[in-house]
Amino acid sequence: MTRSGGAENEYLHAAGRRVRGTIHENFDRTMKTMRHGNRSRGIARKAACSLVLGVSVGALGACDSLLEVELPHILTDAAIQDVTSAQIQVNSVQALFECGMSSMSWIALGHEDVFESVAGVAGGAHVYLGSGPTGSCDGSQSSGAWFDQIMGTRQMVSTNPARLGNYGGSSEVKGVYDRLVDDGWIAQLPGVGERLAAISAIYMGASLSHFGQFYCEGALDQGKLITGPQFLALAERWLTVEALPHIGLAGTFAMPNGSTTGTGASPTNTVIALRAQVRLAAGDLAGANADAVTVLGSSPAFTFNATRESGSQRRNKVYDSGTAAAFSGMLGINTYWNGATRNTNPATGALWPATIPFTGYIFLGIQPDGRTLEATNTPVRWAQEIRSPATASPAEAAVSLNNGSVQDPRITHLYKSIQGPAKREVPTKFSAVENDIPLVTWRELTLIRARFENEVSNNQGAAIALINNMRPGAAACTPVSAACVPNISGALNTALTNGTDDASISGANDQAEMRVVILEEARREFYSESGRWWQWKIQNTDLMWFPRFQGFTSAGVYRLQGGVRLAFPTDEYERNVNFQPLNIALRGSGCVAALASQAADVSERPVF
Repeated sequence: MTRSGGAENEYLHAAGRRVRGTIHENFDRTMKTMRHGNRSRGIARKAACSLVLGVSVGALGACDSLLEVELPHILTDAAIQDVTSAQIQVNSVQALFECGMSSMSWIALGHEDVFESVAGVAGGAHVYLGSGPTGSCDGSQSSGAWFDQIMGTRQMVSTNPARLGNYGGSSEVKGVYDRLVDDGWIAQLPGVGERLAAISAIYMGASLSHFGQFYCEGALDQGKLITGPQFLALAERWLTVEALPHIGLAGTFAMPNGSTTGTGASPTNTVIALRAQVRLAAGDLAGANADAVTVLGSSPAFTFNATRESGSQRRNKVYDSGTAAAFSGMLGINTYWNGATRNTNPATGALWPATIPFTGYIFLGIQPDGRTLEATNTPVRWAQEIRSPATASPAEAAVSLNNGSVQDPRITHLYKSIQGPAKREVPTKFSAVENDIPLVTWRELTLIRARFENEVSNNQGAAIALINNMRPGAAACTPVSAACVPNISGALNTALTNGTDDASISGANDQAEMRVVILEEARREFYSESGRWWQWKIQNTDLMWFPRFQGFTSAGVYRLQGGVRLAFPTDEYERNVNFQPLNIALRGSGCVAALASQAADVSERPVF
């Protein structure tokens, strides 16, 4: 994590000295004031409090790092309203958002068919949850709450109804952005205020984008119901109308704590990259492609991260809970969800095949011509999905399929004892709790460009060139080895560009064939990264499997839930009168929550 500069450090030390002495005696009073009798606001404040309560007062005194300072939720009410706490509040916005995204990244491995719950502990972690888990962030290795953290981030930034599209908000409790813009804090913080406004607006846009991408519907501060597309439109507004102008006024600055990487990475590129994700989820592929072109043109290796460090609330939860603690086991190709009782795919009406396509993360392989899929849209493997019984060590040799494929180096995993019935594979995408978690990467932006070339321009050659340019070490793949990912070439290149339907790959024409190749590329590239593959699955439900409240894990222990998009937590529905017309039992999976009597925009309803 990047350390703050001397001037900022002195600013933070001064602000910390003003409030540290009254932390404990004023905690209850501050919380009571900030809750303001509203559950959405209350859980947000509670989540933020829990984020810092595990940090000792001694550690708070150091203030060497931007994220090792007091959060505003343990400051007095007066301190929160004091301009000298602005930097601390913005630091807290980033810390809370990142903690939520770390937990979400771990839970998302279930929705992405990477993991299944097998242990008695954390048994509900990887079962395709139907709603976002609530509670304090990363209180233990087995906790997976993130809803309160993302909602809390949103509320810490702004509660101004006008800035929330008049969907909700409050005129009595202000977020830090509201104070910066409305209360004149920017002018009181020359050289700092515009930067703080820009950063807080970026995380506001990211939070709203999260709800738009992963939830069927929601609300802000007990306001009226907001559909997924409306969340996305509000997110784009915050990124474009709020964040970008402040960046222009702030001048050159780096995003805090090393959250962006890559030559040419900048706050402007962060906004535009996030907007590409928003536009893609909203169905604006042309707009998403334009944003991707802009970012990649100035920062070809751009990445926006959730920065991670050691210690609870700051640790990489995918590694800590998924690899080190190993509560769950990785899945091979899905052949267990079958039988006469299984549902059809709601998007097509067709019965899912006995082997579910686009599943399996164990021993993924790649052919010399760059092929990653069999004709049935099941992945190429370089070994059988079992370990040789010759030895019990993690270095056990896999049984070769003798198909000429090599291991895909992007999908690494380890055979080890887990907190379940037997040894299983666990992911090794990350190697330590200090590893940052990518939120937006140049790789996703490149794949957005490939989708545009294929789906809009119908130019499979251009899409292939984009994929080949991003595959790691492709130029060194002679001979083919596990140290690289071979380019698309030879027979596969011909199949994708010959203008005919080829038996070697699924699809009625080149465009359909290229589509599945891009999706499998995304599935592998997004391995263990902040739910990005989950979001791409949502965008392609005609091909992608979700259980929709049917069946059990392969071990038969836990019932699979219905999380395609998510429902807001049940008590959000119970306490918000704007949700009452909805049938709570029907909300959530596939966004089919609205009753027939409701207006068309009450709940987003994709074509299922």
